[in-house]
Amino acid sequence: MTKKVKFDMKPVQVKREKLSIHVSIYDPMIDQFIEGGKELVEIKVEDKKEGYVVSQLKKRMDVRKLEIDVSHAQGFVYLEKKALEPV
Repeated sequence: MTKKVKFDMKPVQVKREKLSIHVSIYDPMIDQFIEGGKELVEIKVEDKKEGYVVSQLKKRMDVRKLEIDVSHAQGFVYLEKKALEPV
C-alpha cells in the first residue's frame, strides 16, 4: 500500500531569502581573538582533536572572510593575524 502525501506546488519567480544566519560553536573563539587585540593566541579545545578544530575554524574564516591564519602543533591550535604584505 502506497502512502499518499499531501503537498502544494506552485511556480515562483524568486526564491525566498533565508531568515537565519548559521552561527558556529567556533565563532565565539574567533570573536574573542578579534576583540582581544593580540597577534597570536593558543587554543586548546576539550574533547576535540586539533586537526578537526583547525578545519572547522578555517571554514569559519572563509565564510566570514577574515584574514586570520589557523594552524596547530603539539595538541594546540593557533590563531594568528595575517601579516600585511609590503606594497
